[in-house]
Amino acid sequence: GTEDDIANRKSHHELEHENGEEHDHDEFDSFVVELPALADPSAFIERLKGVIAEHDVLRVKGFADVPGKPLRLLIQAVGSRIDSYFERAWAPGETRGTRLVVIGLHDMDEAAVRAAIAAAV
Repeated sequence: GTEDDIANRKSHHELEHENGEEHDHDEFDSFVVELPALADPSAFIERLKGVIAEHDVLRVKGFADVPGKPLRLLIQAVGSRIDSYFERAWAPGETRGTRLVVIGLHDMDEAAVRAAIAAAV
């Protein structure tokens, strides 16, 4: 029954606009950084913390290829807190690689962040 009445169910955001209330919306940008395998994941993660702090990166998430390991290394960062763990085996036929999604405010210098992350490998 709820789905039948969906047009009349307004979100908080929609109700604010109907009532003339305005509020700020931060605009975010995201991009994918592809990197080579991480020979020393611990060192990379420590250097990544510096990149995050220096460039005000909000979030990083993705996975990495670690030579000699049959599992993907999952990497998730919120601010300077970074979690990483081996999450699952690489699937047959799956291309091993390191791919991280970087999320920041719309004015983030993407080229500088890309270069800094690449230098952290």
